[in-house]
Amino acid sequence: MGVQTVTMSITGGTTPVEVWYPAVLGSAAGMPQVTYDLTKYLPASEQSKIPASANKLQTCNCYRDLPLDTSHGPYPAVIFIHGTGSFRTASLTQMTTWASRGFIAVAADHPGLFLTDFLAAPFGIPDGCPAGTGISQNLSGDVNAEISGLTNKTGGFAFLGSSVDMSRIGMGGHSQGASNAASFASTMPNVQVDLPLADLGGTTASGSSLKSVLVAGGMSDSVVNYSSDMSAYSGSTAAIKRLVGITGGDHLDVTDLCMDVNSSGQSAIQVASQYGVCGASTLANLAKCGTLSPTSVGPQITNYVTTAALEETLHCQDRSAAFSALQSKFSQVGAFQHTP
Repeated sequence: MGVQTVTMSITGGTTPVEVWYPAVLGSAAGMPQVTYDLTKYLPASEQSKIPASANKLQTCNCYRDLPLDTSHGPYPAVIFIHGTGSFRTASLTQMTTWASRGFIAVAADHPGLFLTDFLAAPFGIPDGCPAGTGISQNLSGDVNAEISGLTNKTGGFAFLGSSVDMSRIGMGGHSQGASNAASFASTMPNVQVDLPLADLGGTTASGSSLKSVLVAGGMSDSVVNYSSDMSAYSGSTAAIKRLVGITGGDHLDVTDLCMDVNSSGQSAIQVASQYGVCGASTLANLAKCGTLSPTSVGPQITNYVTTAALEETLHCQDRSAAFSALQSKFSQVGAFQHTP
């Protein structure tokens, strides 16, 4: 898979957007895999607090600036919205899985929801913590800018040319991002599938273009109770809808953030707390991991079910066998509801 980082203009400033895409077969030969340094998502004043020995780089199964595979496609776009106090690569394996299966996966850092902005006084963090970007949260504006860039191939999105199909769109997110994704799926044109993970408030998606909804969450989620996911599922009016509950999963287990640990087995939030990153103790109230073993199984389940839902709706493939095999393939799936 290829990846490019583009800069997108939004109300009040700019924000980085990661775009993962199918690349020309063999074009990655001899190139290094992309890595992401999570300390760079901290305020500048806090980055130096994390020693290199405690840091864990995210390794992406992707390669920088590869040529786009134009011999296939056009590829449906899938837009993902990260959760509160998070960042665009929090669900990295999900993005690369989608790109490997013939989608253009797009994720931005959303000001006001982004980690740097969470570690700021307006959120009740102790005085003395650095200020955020100063840009107000405007997720609908951010997503509209993504859709505009993808549709018109403007700015950094120009490299996609005619290889992205904006008549078939997927929308997903985690926590507050899931809630907003569900709302946008109800109002934005051409969104055919919605993928809310740990859906804050149980927000339901019911847009006129919507064909399918897949809700997934940890059944031991101590931040967004699993009942919210159940409400999002039951309230949706999509013709096809599914609910996946992960036994022992907590709030972050549907992302990569519980399995990305350093050489001492510490997650990023544990490292931040150990080294006194301002606001880390408050963030820890949201950054909850469950009891899954191995920790990679949460992302594996999420990638499996979301990809099957995307392929079914946006590629018009029969993925019924994948869903039928879900609970036999993953014993950690403790609940699976579906309509029809």
